[in-house]
Amino acid sequence: MMKNYLDTQKHLITLQHESEEAFLAEFRAGNYTLENPYIVKNPYLINPLAAVICFNTEEELAVKVTVKGKAVEGDIEHTFSAAKEQVLPIYGLYDAYENSVVLTLENGKTAEVKIEVDELNINKAFSCDTTYEYFGKDLMIISTATPLVDSARTCGFDYAGDLRWVMTEKASWDIKQLANGRLLVSSYRSMQKPYYTAGLMELGFCGKIYAEYRLPGGFHHDAIELENGNLLAASDNDFNESVEDYVVEIDRESGAIVKSWDLLKILPREQGKAGDWNHHDWFHNNAVWYDKPTNSITMSGRHQDAVINFNYDTGKLNWIIGDPAGWGEEWQKYFFKNVTKGDFDWQYEQHAARILPNGDVFMFDNGTYRSKTTENRVPPNDNFSRGVIYRIDTDKMEIEQVWQYGKERGSEFYSPYISNVDYYGEGHYMVHSGGISTFRGKHTDDLGAMQINKHKDEHLHLTLESITVELLNNEVMYELKVKGGNYYRARRLTLYDEKTNYGLGKGKFLGGFGVNPEFGMKVKFKEAGVDLPGKYEVSFVLEEDRLALRGTFAEGSQVLLEFRGENSTKFYLVPTDVHDITAACVSFEEQKENDVQYYVSREGISGEYDLYLNIDNLKYAIKMSVKL
Repeated sequence: MMKNYLDTQKHLITLQHESEEAFLAEFRAGNYTLENPYIVKNPYLINPLAAVICFNTEEELAVKVTVKGKAVEGDIEHTFSAAKEQVLPIYGLYDAYENSVVLTLENGKTAEVKIEVDELNINKAFSCDTTYEYFGKDLMIISTATPLVDSARTCGFDYAGDLRWVMTEKASWDIKQLANGRLLVSSYRSMQKPYYTAGLMELGFCGKIYAEYRLPGGFHHDAIELENGNLLAASDNDFNESVEDYVVEIDRESGAIVKSWDLLKILPREQGKAGDWNHHDWFHNNAVWYDKPTNSITMSGRHQDAVINFNYDTGKLNWIIGDPAGWGEEWQKYFFKNVTKGDFDWQYEQHAARILPNGDVFMFDNGTYRSKTTENRVPPNDNFSRGVIYRIDTDKMEIEQVWQYGKERGSEFYSPYISNVDYYGEGHYMVHSGGISTFRGKHTDDLGAMQINKHKDEHLHLTLESITVELLNNEVMYELKVKGGNYYRARRLTLYDEKTNYGLGKGKFLGGFGVNPEFGMKVKFKEAGVDLPGKYEVSFVLEEDRLALRGTFAEGSQVLLEFRGENSTKFYLVPTDVHDITAACVSFEEQKENDVQYYVSREGISGEYDLYLNIDNLKYAIKMSVKL
């Protein structure tokens, strides 16, 4: 009997490598010169505002590239080190425009090439108020929280508000720049609903993935690079028990997890409940920060209105910043007493907490509800969000509010979720309110990423936007408004800031998902005798490193995925529990309540297997097979 084998879906790393191999072969087979270069648009498939220009020179020569701006201030320049084979990444192109790129050899020879880019369906800047003298050649890159909106993508704008960089894949969460100049971004692959991704990626500005760091518990929200090069990332431990209360340190070379911290062992689960608390997502960590002077990790628990700090080595809790209401007597010693003379507010459902060089604590205070009790909640039209800096004295356990921005703008700046702050130097800050939303003209506490589904039949009445502000000595120097989506975080970056040379060759798969536990009980199922009913909406995708199952199953159903081979049979329990989702910070895909995602890692399993689904004691043949 002929078997129906699932084809392997290629990873983006593989597709990019094939693209690179193809354009290099084409280039090397021809006679391309400075005057007649070989041009590849969108060479790595996910950034149509990038290109590669290839040509040969008779001797090793450095090349200066100038991507011409619409005005001279928009010019972007970079000089590449000397080589005979020139393979030059080009960043910062405009869409809906015939771009000019000037190539200048160190011997003085020049040439100009044209690169036309079609118009992209990407949200453009609604307004950008700054000056070139202040903002210079930098880009403000904002990461989308609403990729379900086709026009909302992670993208970057220059001083004039022109779109100059984009990622067309549905990747989100924070963007950090690594010591080598490349970007640290989330994987584009899902791990678990609503938004946990397979891990992290090291990405060049061209869109090329140099490495994917795969994590057994996936990735969400935030990660940072440590001084030793390792990565500190927000992850999950046991999806069925809890989420967003686990942090891992990732070895940079291998992707292996070398250390982890479980907040269930550090904090009480049932105390200090924020307005959006639920038992499963009880802490909802949205920030990780390492502070070298105190050898400590700082995390931001949205669902406890708490910024916490604990010792890197021991995991011992040092302190908690937040409203102490709702915490038991034994936890009060970890809270600070307010000694501010003047205006002071506790933060609520905050994001992006970090420690500044002087020890102050900087965060985005979303201000959601502004109360621990339902009866005292502040309505969204009367509420505010802000960036805030607190000065703490850990000996006296005293706290003082020393700076804020956003309260004076009221509900116009109110973002009940996502958002961040950034620190450039004393008195020089960025405050990004990324989750502003109104429905029928009124501000709302509902999260934009969840409202897309909720109001899909009334989307014309839903407005999603972000406002990004930079201040220098309390003067607003920059303000960017983007409408048509919510944007998780903002980062000010410079193109061509890569410290390493643009590298050719295939990206690396690092880390891994581990070996899936098998269902331990011996089971026998009655043959259903019919095809699998369509109501289950089952689909399978065989990836290079895992098998993905998706389906729709009633909560509490017993679902077992069976791998039946010639010499062995393996059973995997597919969880069908429905957990409350009170904070979908990013919406990667439309989800129904009983949608299930389950992944079987290809680690520790090989051979040929026929697939079966056993649902509530009935066995259904899938009529699909896999070669692993």
